[in-house]
Amino acid sequence: MNDLDRNRVEILAGLIQGARIHARRSPDECAEALSISSDDFSKIEVGERDISLPELEVLAMFLRVPMAYFWGSLTLEEVRETDYELYQSLRQRILGALLRQARIQADRSPEELALTLNTDVEQINAYETGAVAIPYLQLEKLASDLNVSIQYFANEEHGPLAKYETEQHLQKRFDNLPPEVKVFVTEPINLSYLETAIRLSEMDVKKLRSIAEGILDITL
Repeated sequence: MNDLDRNRVEILAGLIQGARIHARRSPDECAEALSISSDDFSKIEVGERDISLPELEVLAMFLRVPMAYFWGSLTLEEVRETDYELYQSLRQRILGALLRQARIQADRSPEELALTLNTDVEQINAYETGAVAIPYLQLEKLASDLNVSIQYFANEEHGPLAKYETEQHLQKRFDNLPPEVKVFVTEPINLSYLETAIRLSEMDVKKLRSIAEGILDITL
């Protein structure tokens, strides 16, 4: 292997390791995805074992990176890490505030909620201030008692959970599109057509009719 080959091997090995770390996958998980031993995958990451194109393609899918990343023409996007501990603490306080709001709207007292859960008022106060996390099954019981849906507490519109669920929903809808439509919408050259379609979809019926009549006059 000449110096140029050795250099490319080291670059590719570094890209593979970087993609794995970025995706938060272990060497063992990647080895399992490729149906090879953990030792073999470790050798790939240090450039001591060749990787085939099919293996590289499987790795790209498993680590959710584009193949262009391995060609060196793209870099991994910076991902803002979610502070899960902070997220739980904030949501805990939000849920407490929502519980208090639902209780007041239902004209119920903390004492009545305490009876519902067979607990004391101090526990209800701790839930409402966010000092203590509300067990999910107790939250279900409180929601039913206050005549609100559990979605009242779960409808977190702007946080990381909402973003994740939106991405999953959009991906599912994209996956269900006909193949030719997928190809069309992913071609950069077609962006202007898509932007025009968006603008047309936002117009009222009268404007659309006027445009259509104008086009018809031109073509006659």
